[in-house]
Amino acid sequence: MTLKRQGNIYMENLYLHELVNATRGEFLLGDPHAPVRAISIDTRTLHRGDFFFAITGRNFDGHEFIKNAAERLAGGLIVSITDVPIGNPFPFLPAMIKVVDTTFALGDLARYYRKKWNIPLVAITGSNGKTTTKEMLTAILELDSPTLKNAGNHNNQIGVPLTLFNLGHQHRYAVVEMGTSLPGEISRLCDIASPVGGIITNIGLAHIETFKNFDGVFAEKTSLIPGIATGGWVIINADDPYLSRIAHVNDREIIPVSMESKAVVCARDMEQWQGKPVFKLSVEGKTVPVRLPMYGKFNIYNALYAAAAAWKLGARLDQIKQGLEHFKPPAMRMEEYVTANNVTVINDAYNANPSSMRASIDSFIQSFADKRKVIVLADMLELGANAESEHRQLGEFLATRPLDKIFLFGPLMENATGAASAQHFTDRDAMELEIQHYLQPGDAILFKGSRGMRLEVTIAHLFSETGE
Repeated sequence: MTLKRQGNIYMENLYLHELVNATRGEFLLGDPHAPVRAISIDTRTLHRGDFFFAITGRNFDGHEFIKNAAERLAGGLIVSITDVPIGNPFPFLPAMIKVVDTTFALGDLARYYRKKWNIPLVAITGSNGKTTTKEMLTAILELDSPTLKNAGNHNNQIGVPLTLFNLGHQHRYAVVEMGTSLPGEISRLCDIASPVGGIITNIGLAHIETFKNFDGVFAEKTSLIPGIATGGWVIINADDPYLSRIAHVNDREIIPVSMESKAVVCARDMEQWQGKPVFKLSVEGKTVPVRLPMYGKFNIYNALYAAAAAWKLGARLDQIKQGLEHFKPPAMRMEEYVTANNVTVINDAYNANPSSMRASIDSFIQSFADKRKVIVLADMLELGANAESEHRQLGEFLATRPLDKIFLFGPLMENATGAASAQHFTDRDAMELEIQHYLQPGDAILFKGSRGMRLEVTIAHLFSETGE
C-alpha cells in the first residue's frame, strides 16, 4: 500500500524533525530539515524520496524489505530495530529513524499531520453500511468542495493514517470510515483522526470471534462517541435496538435517524421504482423526494446517515438530494449488471455477517418479485464459536423465504441446508457448473458471502462477458 498522489500534491509542510518528534523516534541519520513528501509501507510501489515505514504484522515484517527500500532510493526509513540490514544503498544513504512500534508511529505521525488542517472530519463506523454511507456523504459534499475519503476500505490502523496523509490545502471536508476487529481500535482511530462528527450505522453480529456478542460489538462501536470532539455530534440509527438506548451524551449532540418513526432526519412514503428505493427525505420537517441508484431497502438507512451528516455540515436539501441520486455505488455492494442473455446479477459479495446476510436477501426478494430468484451464499467468517449455530439459523431463515434456488458454498454453509431449494457445495467448479445449468434468461441472481470466500471469482467465471 502506498499513498495515492494527487497530481503533484503529496504531503504538504512536513519536515523530518517533525516526523521524529511526532513519532517520539530516535534520530539515527538524516537532515532534520529535509521535507517529507510521501509515506509508503510497500516497497513494490515505493517512489524515490518516499519515507518507508517497516510495518510488522501477523504474517509479515517490513524490516525484511529495508534493503529494497534503500535500493529504490527511499528518502527515509522508519524502523523498530537497531541493526538495520540496509546493505549497499548506492547512491546515497536514506534518513533513518528508530521508533518503538512502526504501526503505532505511523498513527502518531498521521495524528500530527491531520492537526495541520483545520477542516471538519466525519468518522463512520458500524457493523454494516460504512462504505456505502461514506460514498454517499462524499458525493454530497463534493458538490460543494473537494472532500478527502478513504480509498476502498482502507479503514484500519494502517489505512486511516495513509488516508490522512493525503490531506492538502484543497480539501474542505474529510470523511473517514473506521473499521475494527479488536477492542480499542475505534478509540485509537478517533485519537488519530480528530473527528468533529460521527456516524454509527448499526450494531450487528460482525467480528464476534473477537467481540463475542451484541454487547461486545456495541461497546466497541459506541467508543466512537467519546472520540468525537467536545461540542460535536453523532448520528445514530434510532431503529436499532442497541443504538436506540443512546438518548443523551454530555457535550455531544445525538442525532437520531429513522425509517420507522419521526426523527430529526427520517424517511417517509418508501416505495420502489424498478426495484430500487424511492422515498421522501425529511430533514427538520422539510422534505424532498429521493430515488437511490442502487438496490436494497436497507440503503435508505445509509442515505439517511449521509443526509444527516451533510446537513450538519451545512449542505442544502437540494444538494443532498443531488448527491444521493448521483453517487456511484461502491463495487461489490449490491452492484448490478445485466448479462447478454438477460440475467440480472447482484454482486453483494464484498463481505457478510448474519445481519447483513438477511438484509441483502430480503432486499433482493423485494426488488425482484417478478423474476425467478436465485441466490449464491458463501460462508460467513469470523464468527468464532457461533459459526455453526449462525449458519444453521440462516438455513432456518432461508426456509421461510420465497426463493427459487439456493446455492450454498463452503464448509460452514453445510449447516444452512434446511431450505428445500438449497444445494450445498465445497467444490467451486462443481457449483459453477450447476449454476450455469440452472440459470435461465430473465432470472435474477444474488451473490453474498464473506470476503475470504472470494465469490467474485465465481462471478467472473460465470459471467466473463461482463468484464468482471
